[in-house]
Amino acid sequence: MARGGWSGGLLTGVVVVMHAVVWFWRSRVVTEPYMDEVFHIPQTQEYCQGRFDQWDDKITTFPGLYLVMAVPSLVVRWASTVFPSSSPVHASLGFLLCSVKGLRLCNGLVFGGLSALLSFEILGEVHPGISSEDAFLNALAINLFPVYFFSADLYYTDAGSLALVLLALLLALRRRHRASGVAAVGAVLFRQTNVVWAAFVLAYDLHSQVNPKGRSGGLLGLPRDLGRVLRGAWVHRARLARNNWITVALMAAFAAFVAKNGGVVVGDRDAHKPKLHLAQFLYCCTAVAGAHFLVHFDPRSPFVRALSGASKARVLLIAAPLLAAFCLVIRRYTLVHPYTLADNRHYTFYVWKNYLGRSEVHRVALAPLHLFSAGSLVHRLARTQPPLVVLAAFACAAATTALAELLEFRYYITFYAIHSLLSEPMSRTKAAGTCAAFLAANVALEAVFLFRPFTWPDGSVARFMW
Repeated sequence: MARGGWSGGLLTGVVVVMHAVVWFWRSRVVTEPYMDEVFHIPQTQEYCQGRFDQWDDKITTFPGLYLVMAVPSLVVRWASTVFPSSSPVHASLGFLLCSVKGLRLCNGLVFGGLSALLSFEILGEVHPGISSEDAFLNALAINLFPVYFFSADLYYTDAGSLALVLLALLLALRRRHRASGVAAVGAVLFRQTNVVWAAFVLAYDLHSQVNPKGRSGGLLGLPRDLGRVLRGAWVHRARLARNNWITVALMAAFAAFVAKNGGVVVGDRDAHKPKLHLAQFLYCCTAVAGAHFLVHFDPRSPFVRALSGASKARVLLIAAPLLAAFCLVIRRYTLVHPYTLADNRHYTFYVWKNYLGRSEVHRVALAPLHLFSAGSLVHRLARTQPPLVVLAAFACAAATTALAELLEFRYYITFYAIHSLLSEPMSRTKAAGTCAAFLAANVALEAVFLFRPFTWPDGSVARFMW
């Protein structure tokens, strides 16, 4: 089993060094808070000063990130009262910890490194036969995913959010059910939509407790799998309640919050109202499959072989109505948020302007690609996971993307990581190729961000980013 040992530590070290290099260059070039950092950094600095009654109404998330990152500074402040002779040193250290550079550094290195280690450990738990080398390369690929890697070195919630979801999953895999629930609470405090992934971890955990030998059997085995799980859950209901009460309580508390708050987001609710944007789920599937293009678009892939081996009539019988449904979704449930149209700093602005927004024909033309991508993702996950887990994973992906009007690639990060970890690992060659492609993309994206700025009409400097 690829568990612990030097490989996990080496992976963590490699990822931390990569984030440190990015931090070094951003610290030299982008010295002021950028994009959403203008909300996150000042809020954290308020907490660093112990001013917990201050809150920016434009912030949409719970204060988990700000509370965690303020702790070191608060400890330093406390130390200065205990050791007054060293107060100047403590004051300087506290300032550095809560500076733009300090917050970015802690966020990228701590959570980025933690996500790398957790990815490695989860691969060892889910795929006991995987070698340390293969786990290293597959975990590295997950942590180099360009959308995630870029965001992790900004003071955003993405890095901490993913790390806590992965921690909840790993603890569930190791039968530490209540600890997994605590990690899930932390994940939701970083980002509200993580309640969906907390539900996925709960479903995965319950399935493994009542049907531990359940494995892949194709989606046709869904009714049988569901029946076994429901019977097992009833028989073992008392034990399941003891093991998983924290996560269940989290779900209930979050439902109460939404009912009282009138929505999921904390602030700026008018700009973040949930709307049915089913096309975004299709974009998510295509983006996730495209990220592992060496696997999903390989003519020798198991999915392509399965299609080739089936009768054309059967493939047509299944694909035709699905393709029609995908076309209908694209025609009726494609939305565009005003933010997408207004902000030319984001790559999504150009995706919409140059292709998706040109005409309905352009969007519908992608339906076959969306269908193939979704089918390949389902097929690959179903090779290693039971039908209910496959269904839960895609239901959660839909829940976190299809209700968001804003076209945002960062919403795909957690599904990409979960799917990559639970699916059959990539071969060593394909994992290495994916790492190389991701690394090249990250270097290019970072170079554009740092060294190809442009000026807005008001004279402010703008930079291209996800």
